[in-house]
Amino acid sequence: MIAALLLLSQAAAPAAAATPAPWAVQARPSGKTIATSSSAWSSDNSARLVVRCDTTGDRVVSLQFIPKAGFVAALPRPVSINVDDGGWFGTNWQFPGSGAFISDDVVVTNLTTMIAAGKSIRVRVIDPDNKPVDAVFAGPGPAPIRQVLAACGYELGKAPARAGVPVKPAPTDPAAKKAPDPDEE
Repeated sequence: MIAALLLLSQAAAPAAAATPAPWAVQARPSGKTIATSSSAWSSDNSARLVVRCDTTGDRVVSLQFIPKAGFVAALPRPVSINVDDGGWFGTNWQFPGSGAFISDDVVVTNLTTMIAAGKSIRVRVIDPDNKPVDAVFAGPGPAPIRQVLAACGYELGKAPARAGVPVKPAPTDPAAKKAPDPDEE
């Protein structure tokens, strides 16, 4: 009887959330926004590399590096990525606390294009204590990256066109006179 109760209680207990497969695409609604992302854990399980689309206000794609140990908040710091030993591509990323991210359209376009084509992705972060943090990730292939980018209206390999701030023409002053043209004299 006790054994039957234990089995029933285990069956009724909610199952633990399964860890998604590497680079599986997930969409998570939160209020008026939907975050679509794809991520993988490093080969040593010490950090995650994330490609994420956020649709709050402007649609923005970011790359994120999130170590298990986290980072303290800091000014922008160097992060470099090397895909299939093809050389390092580095730039400064934001460090808001916990991890690091970049959302510049051109940098994200270049990095997602490299990552989508790569089999091995090496990431080196110079943490807020000026120590290197290294991680290696298996490449995702283009399908999950395309899906995340598409959720934000991006296309793999093409930086999105952003509408500039409209510029209002300067008001014309009817009292202002046209400067004389020297050829008319």
